[in-house]
Amino acid sequence: MSQTYAPILAQSPDRARRLSDAQFAQRLQHLENISVDVLRAALCYGQRAVRRAAAESLGQRADAEALAALQTALQSCTPAARTAAARQLSAFDWEEAQPLWAQALADSDPQVRTAALHALFERDEPEALDKLAEQFSQVRSPRLRAAILEHWAERGAVIHIDLVRAALDDPSPLVCHAAATTLLDLLAESALAPLAEAAQRRQGAARAAILRGIFNATNYLGIQIGESVDCDAILNVVELALRDSEPDVRRTAIWLAAWIRHPRAEALVEAAYRAERDPEVQAYILYVAISLNAPCAHALLAEALQSAEPTVREQAIVLSQRKA
Repeated sequence: MSQTYAPILAQSPDRARRLSDAQFAQRLQHLENISVDVLRAALCYGQRAVRRAAAESLGQRADAEALAALQTALQSCTPAARTAAARQLSAFDWEEAQPLWAQALADSDPQVRTAALHALFERDEPEALDKLAEQFSQVRSPRLRAAILEHWAERGAVIHIDLVRAALDDPSPLVCHAAATTLLDLLAESALAPLAEAAQRRQGAARAAILRGIFNATNYLGIQIGESVDCDAILNVVELALRDSEPDVRRTAIWLAAWIRHPRAEALVEAAYRAERDPEVQAYILYVAISLNAPCAHALLAEALQSAEPTVREQAIVLSQRKA
């Protein structure tokens, strides 16, 4: 049930104007010179919108009194209030807030720890990256682990490269993809060999995620795999993936094979198309070859127009009409 807040007015209680949670939260954000005691009470005892507004107001103040109010919330309030408080830690002086960072990151409630981690993303200090590294192995959410990896890539955190490499063996495909792109962001072409090794030892969705990460990152970084000394290592795992029993892995691998400009890559695309027994996947291979303008694309299109498989033939007709 929604809680209401009644200002004390010079009229009978039954005629007093009552504010909804949203209205009270809005007032908190716009009132000037509001007491820290009021904000602390609203943070600890208010409903969700009110807690958030109170915490943000304390973050805007970012003075010693506001920091003390957040400390009180982190020590003695509900998990929801502690979460709101932790999310605002980035607004305060880094050194002065150290005890609060330690408290929030060690909180028994995972939502409080998560809020503190998100707050760390907003700090520029190298020590903030180190704190993320200290917490990384304990983070339960694959999405948050992936976000930490991507944050390290944005900040050029090569110092934590060992954790990035280890994340290639994460059970979550989402994290594997983030680890692959982060490794390329940090090491550029030097990441190709360890990525090939990781994709070789992983299976199923994890292998597909690493290959997708290689494709995505080499594209936006402008890395020409076909000119790399590690091209064969990448093509070895692409060839393995094109024979994978899982269709999604084969679908992912064909993007790399069709994108890499190398005679062996061209041969892999042709062989994959002709060896594919699933008409849906075969049609997909044709689509990728045409979309990426693979050298063998026109030859495959001509073959597909004569295919006995309706799915493949129909795809070929659509693609040929687009090219006309």
